[in-house]
Amino acid sequence: MRIRFLFFILIISSIIFSGCLREYDKSDNIVITSVDVMSSQQEDGTKLTVTPYVQNNLNKDTGVLTVRIKIKEPSTNLIAAEKDSDIGYIKSKSYSYNSISMTVANPGEYGVEVQVFEGGKLVAQNYVPVTVKQKSGPGQPSDIKLLDMNLVVTKIYSDSTAALVDVSPGVYNQGGDSSQLTIEVTARVDPYTAYTKSDDIGIVKGGESRRAKVTFDLPRNREYSFEVSAIESGKTVISSKVNEKIKLNEIKYNVPKTYSLVEEGKPVAAATTKEPGFEAAFAVVGILLIYLTVKLRNKR
Repeated sequence: MRIRFLFFILIISSIIFSGCLREYDKSDNIVITSVDVMSSQQEDGTKLTVTPYVQNNLNKDTGVLTVRIKIKEPSTNLIAAEKDSDIGYIKSKSYSYNSISMTVANPGEYGVEVQVFEGGKLVAQNYVPVTVKQKSGPGQPSDIKLLDMNLVVTKIYSDSTAALVDVSPGVYNQGGDSSQLTIEVTARVDPYTAYTKSDDIGIVKGGESRRAKVTFDLPRNREYSFEVSAIESGKTVISSKVNEKIKLNEIKYNVPKTYSLVEEGKPVAAATTKEPGFEAAFAVVGILLIYLTVKLRNKR
């Protein structure tokens, strides 16, 4: 009996290590889909505006939700700032977002911890690192970086052939104050078909980050490559792209998506891929070895 029990435990262990038992699926839960952090220099430090996007994937409405945001110093785990905000309830299969602003006194590396509570119970959490740079001195040139790109389908036409799409690239100036900035976004189908929109966001101060916003009216049955450029005083200072094609008809209505932007000319890290089927094969081999071992012991 003891050997059979051991045999059973070893089989279950083999299956778990092979990846056959997967992590609990969060597709039917409350999740934080993304966390947006924008910064701006203040007299008493740097203001961080944190916007978590909370998605309710349940088949029922939530209760009243509270978002708690902590800004921590990773080296010491000390809390530099903390704030709670009630965001109310979220309807089934919907999302909500709320912006919360806090100020940190010193430049450096921080971690933004976001927690969502329902009736005092923790139901979702997320963590994003953020770097607060020292305020640039007067006369320094701007240094514009494109951070990421938010995309949300705000309207699908009645015949489902086209949609209104809001695209919001994140812009960060890690140098001195900029001149007038224009953010240009291109949704490209092929070398001959492209849609371009732009947003004049004005002067971005040193150490400040903000989002531009453009709205496209796009056919849904196509695949798009997105490119973003920052134009300062008529000159393109940086261009980046989303390193994947976006199938618009696969994007859910009113659910924001965040995509990384890769600066043109910068190498892209190769993705690590796994050959399908090998984990299960190793599990079967492990089970057979265990079975033979037990059988040999019984013969003895």
